Amino acid sequence: MFLLAAVLAGFSAGALARDHAYDIKPGLRAVVNIDGAAEQRVSARVGKGAPQALARLDDETVDVFETPDIDHDGYRDLVIGQSGGAGQVHARLFLYRPQERRFQEIVHPAPDASPCHRFVNPVFDARRAAFTTGCRYGADRNGTEDYALRADGTARPLRWTAQALFDLEDTAFDLTYGFHEDGTVADIAIDGDGWPLDGNGTVPFDRLDLYDAPDVQALSARAAKAGDRLDIIALRPHWLQVRLAGADADAPAKWVRYADLLIDKHRYAPPQRPPASGLALSVFGHLGTTLYEAAGRFTLHVSNLGPGSVRLQSPRVWLLFIDSQDRRTLQPLYQRPPVTLAAPAEKDAAAPPRPAYGDSAARPAPPATAPHVAQWADDPVLWRQDDRGDFGYRVSAGNGQYVPFFPDLAPGRYRLVVVLTDPAAATGPVYSNAVEVDLPFPKRQ
Repeated sequence: MFLLAAVLAGFSAGALARDHAYDIKPGLRAVVNIDGAAEQRVSARVGKGAPQALARLDDETVDVFETPDIDHDGYRDLVIGQSGGAGQVHARLFLYRPQERRFQEIVHPAPDASPCHRFVNPVFDARRAAFTTGCRYGADRNGTEDYALRADGTARPLRWTAQALFDLEDTAFDLTYGFHEDGTVADIAIDGDGWPLDGNGTVPFDRLDLYDAPDVQALSARAAKAGDRLDIIALRPHWLQVRLAGADADAPAKWVRYADLLIDKHRYAPPQRPPASGLALSVFGHLGTTLYEAAGRFTLHVSNLGPGSVRLQSPRVWLLFIDSQDRRTLQPLYQRPPVTLAAPAEKDAAAPPRPAYGDSAARPAPPATAPHVAQWADDPVLWRQDDRGDFGYRVSAGNGQYVPFFPDLAPGRYRLVVVLTDPAAATGPVYSNAVEVDLPFPKRQ
């Protein structure tokens, strides 16, 4: 995808030698020295001047040595890089500054946030002081970064491209970052099948909660409304940082929970009667009790009430928590395998799943396997560490994987409603019965 050959232009058979000499311009010679093994020290001497330390590198062979005129000032600059024998060159870029008779490194402006995290496979513009880098770390992990050089030798980001996989999605969306003159992000355009905001970033629902921080307890007093346009300026797991389109750059930014763009949680209302047809979700109310392991069990069935069979191609399960003030928080849980639910027999259709039960009730036996019912969960909710060592309530997602069950909710009583969506089915969300949950639970391992 990226032109490694362009990076290696000028790479000679002697590039593995410890000294590299080149003419910065006719009559002005530089010698670049690479010394050391476990830690390699790179230095340069211009003319008869003193050596200048440039970089310290790990033990990977420095196998790229290039001398383009990056800023087109008539003096050849310096690129050194390490490929590891693969197709991705991790490069360090140095401008020669004739007034100081020294090299100045072009420092990556945002290594933690950028798609490539460093200058990878740089290709330099033949006409202007600009360059492009590109990296590939997997099928859904690749990116490009475009930069222009400022007069002071710093790199100004112009455009980045990358991918991001959001809550419970099957495929990543394409990201294009735009920037202000000062290098801060102006907007992130997101594109791909199923992206919930249209090309203008228009709010899809009558009301969209905004948050003052990426924290479900930081609900803003202000909400966005249908037709408002949002500029996305940052991403976090489960969250997008936004600013109302047209607002000043210094206007306070807000945060939106990604799940809130998919499910119109404020339209949910408890049904007056059980459904007579279509899909029915049944969740059982033994969370937080002392009857079962840790925080109780999560038991979930989906039933087809007819009249015809139903194919769920990409079912996704979400949890909706509603507090005493009717504040609503959505939590992504997991995907379930594709399933076809047959049309129910008459006797099954006449006996929909039993409702939730209290702490003192006996736990119901799992329903007998029937072609119109799928049991999606019957698992303990455990107080468990994640890969980073953080504890939280988690439930099995299968294949040895555990997912968070609760967002970081404030203590109190909540109604819990399970929500089913399936983008492939192109139907609205399906809501379960509600059960009550008191938080926090006893933290038992």
